[in-house]
Amino acid sequence: MPKSRRGRIFVAGGISVLAMALIAPLASAALTASSDPSPTPWPDRVTDTSQLPSGWQRSDDRVVASDGDSTGLHVLTADASDAYAWRTAATLSEPGIDTDQWIGQSCVTASGDRAVVVYAPRQVINDQEGFQQGAFAAVVNLENGAVTKLPQLVSLAYFNPGCGDGEQAVLSRPQGDGTQLLTVDARQGKLTGQQTVPGLVTSAVPFGDGIAAATGDSVVSVNGEGRVRTLARTQGMPFRLVPDAHSGLAYQVPAAKKTVQIRRVTQGGSDRLLGSGLLGALGVRGNGGRVFVTGKDAREDITGSALPKSWKLLDVPASSEVSTTGSLALTSIGNGAEAAGGKNISTVQDPGTAQPVGINALIPGSDQTFDFRVKPKAPRQTQGAAQSPALSTRAPDQGGEEPSVGMQLNSVDDGPAHTTTDPDRACAVTRNDPELQSLQPSTAMVEWATDLAVQGKLDVRRRSGWNGTDLPSYTPQGFFPPVDLKGGGRVPAQIMLGVLSQESNLVQASPRAAAGESGNFIQGGYYGNAGSVHTVDWSAADCGYGVSQVTTGMARSDTNYTVEQQKAITVDYAANIAAGLQILQDKWNQLYDHGLLVNGGDPQYLENWWYALWAYNSGFNEPNASDSAAPWGLGWFNNPANGLYPPDRKMFLSSGEDDARTPNLWTYPERVLGWAAYSQKKTDPTTGTSEPAFAVGDWPTGNAPDAQPPHDAFCKPTVNECDTSKPRKVEGSSQPEGPCQRDDFKCWWHEPVTWTDCAQKCGTEVLTYQATDPEPEVTSSRPAACTSSLPKNAMIVDDVPNTVKFRVGDTNPCAGKNWTSRGTLSFTFGSAQQNGATVYPSKIDFHQLGAGFGGHFWFTHTREPKFTDSVVTGTWTPDRKVEGWARVMVHLPDHEANTGQATYHIALGDGTVVDKTISQDTGGKNTWVSLGSYEFKGTPSVSLSSDTADGTGDDSIAWDALAFEPLPGKPEDAVDPSPSPSPSPAAAPQQ
Repeated sequence: MPKSRRGRIFVAGGISVLAMALIAPLASAALTASSDPSPTPWPDRVTDTSQLPSGWQRSDDRVVASDGDSTGLHVLTADASDAYAWRTAATLSEPGIDTDQWIGQSCVTASGDRAVVVYAPRQVINDQEGFQQGAFAAVVNLENGAVTKLPQLVSLAYFNPGCGDGEQAVLSRPQGDGTQLLTVDARQGKLTGQQTVPGLVTSAVPFGDGIAAATGDSVVSVNGEGRVRTLARTQGMPFRLVPDAHSGLAYQVPAAKKTVQIRRVTQGGSDRLLGSGLLGALGVRGNGGRVFVTGKDAREDITGSALPKSWKLLDVPASSEVSTTGSLALTSIGNGAEAAGGKNISTVQDPGTAQPVGINALIPGSDQTFDFRVKPKAPRQTQGAAQSPALSTRAPDQGGEEPSVGMQLNSVDDGPAHTTTDPDRACAVTRNDPELQSLQPSTAMVEWATDLAVQGKLDVRRRSGWNGTDLPSYTPQGFFPPVDLKGGGRVPAQIMLGVLSQESNLVQASPRAAAGESGNFIQGGYYGNAGSVHTVDWSAADCGYGVSQVTTGMARSDTNYTVEQQKAITVDYAANIAAGLQILQDKWNQLYDHGLLVNGGDPQYLENWWYALWAYNSGFNEPNASDSAAPWGLGWFNNPANGLYPPDRKMFLSSGEDDARTPNLWTYPERVLGWAAYSQKKTDPTTGTSEPAFAVGDWPTGNAPDAQPPHDAFCKPTVNECDTSKPRKVEGSSQPEGPCQRDDFKCWWHEPVTWTDCAQKCGTEVLTYQATDPEPEVTSSRPAACTSSLPKNAMIVDDVPNTVKFRVGDTNPCAGKNWTSRGTLSFTFGSAQQNGATVYPSKIDFHQLGAGFGGHFWFTHTREPKFTDSVVTGTWTPDRKVEGWARVMVHLPDHEANTGQATYHIALGDGTVVDKTISQDTGGKNTWVSLGSYEFKGTPSVSLSSDTADGTGDDSIAWDALAFEPLPGKPEDAVDPSPSPSPSPAAAPQQ
């Protein structure tokens, strides 16, 4: 399959993985919760218990919810007997994964004591392999917060995981031409069975002695040997299977005229229709043998007296999440910053801090509603953040190389072990080069560049040395000229903005960099590590760069672009947008050449870019010149008829903020059109108000969903061997019927299609910026400390050479600096032997930011000493001897430095080494901190390693500038070099 432009999203700096959605206007907890500086008065429990049903004190009802931010996926729970006081059962993440948001879903076992959770960085959904086999799984004990991570990567499809009427659950993932089903015993916290069945199997749940699932137009059972038996044949694709307490199975199935049926099938195969309603107006939920039919009109569509005893109708929105006994329904969950880059939309939010979650709830059958606000805080954070066994963990005795603190500090070693960059990389532009930092744009800058680019007017002049690089003067569309569309017209701004939202959350640099700050580029798959902080596989690297996640031309072996173009794509958001626009334009032309037009092919209408978006994400399979009968066209993964996506989904974001939590429920084109119609949100940190990050498109009806294609618009037997109404059975095969009637799933679409009258219903572009508008200005909320407050005789050793230029675009914020670096900071990186080569996993979670002293510092996260392949050691060495007493001062940046166990090894120049342990947490200030005064006898050095006694990957540790302040005699803070001092919680900052 030809490569598209984006990265596979597991990544560098961990996983750079990405763009989800936010929120419609809100009556919801989500946006209000995000506006901290004005904390909402909403409580985290029911304060007036008279509003609860009688007997609540003795109820065993429990409700479980989840929401993610950059710190992890928070599993939240509340019990009726405790007045629904919310607490955090667990926060799930993986060490070294640098993402703006964790996403996932869960199910609760029959006891209500355990949740089986699937979680992943948001960006994995941009890639087919990541979506289908890139999610982690864990069992969370809801009583005590214990986390047991499971040893397999699984699918992020909406139906994963599936719980039954006991303590078992089923996880699934595609495996070749079949589906692997994994049975989980939640009580033991382990996998107890697995089998692979032919074809695409969805919605798998424990049922009887085996598994029930949907495949094609059938509900099937799978026994322990993997044998498949049809329980019911339907007229559509079954979904949301829920076992009941009487050997029955509830499920939904789409029917004619956009309706959905609620049905029940027994283990013996007796199938019965219980009622029907509009698609999306009814839902099936449940756990532990209880089945709940949700929907405001459920009582009109389904006769309650006809329901089995364990079933119950709930007069709540169909999409509500329901408590274990059905006593409470959650109608909205969110932190207001999902996929809107929490910290990037609000300067008051710290990217390493869990965001408050707003939850709206109601009591079914009443008018009683509750608004909660929960601050996530997991009781066993280290368990939730420990690396999953699904990733290859390298133990310290399996090839790890102990970083050497006593290395030859004055020698020059440009090998991978001692350089911050990656000379052995597979991608074109290295990470962690202080002369190649990416400037983080504001959302206004991204919209400006997009609006001008689609008009072909992105000709802002970048002066030589822009943002501290060695680039010559250029203009973004001088480097990357726009491509004329075949048939005329141009790309609408909202289409490109939707792409940028989905690809990168509108960020060019790492999510750790605030607007106006520089850092490493955001990218996907740079280390080929599939999420593991212990693995480097350059052969698997997927080199996506920046806000457009440009992949084409960005491998080290590629010659599509010049070196200067590759650097511009990396450091300049405007150049990156120009390059991404070129790729999208090329996709349109490629499809135009094959006659693949949507609704007549007028490019001014947003919906008509459906095919180009499809190809932008998953590529286009060209016809086989030697075999005209071979499948070709747009792949099955992003076909809306694919059973990986729920049949009753509405337009992405049209239902509000909850869609932002679960973007994996929609195909790539659906998500992009959702962004184009509803935008991301940004929060004004002063007022706490939220507004769209960019202008949305204009729809004649005022209702974007009016122009959405039916889910079966690209499913036609004569085109791609796809038929939702005529199940196919392979003669002599055990594979059940399915809508994609090919064993290899190559139901590739290659015909034009019309589903609406665009002049009457489709969206069109809205421009905020005209071609003559200047580039918006941006000021970092975390400005650098440019001048030294130390005595003039202090010898400052900065973390980068004097030749590194600190620039923010064309400006030099440190033009008046009053110091010069007099020495070097050198590093040693932990290594491992993998596939016969020495690699450096310690660089995966190593980062730079254009802030701190002089406009640059380095940081990573603390690790346990046994994981030597993850340890980074930095050593400051002055360029001259120090004789006599001197005070050692270390500069700590105002962010990304919070470990309480930073142990500095101070070498006095005569072989004596003294240790000093301090806290690096300065309370959000750039400041100098004293490490004490010492009597030096030669050339000193100071080393700091990321291996700490409490190193779990949660706390960050930084290397900024260090200084030696000569003293006239022995001072009061003199340190006796004989015994090592005991750890101190923090040193006093220099005033």
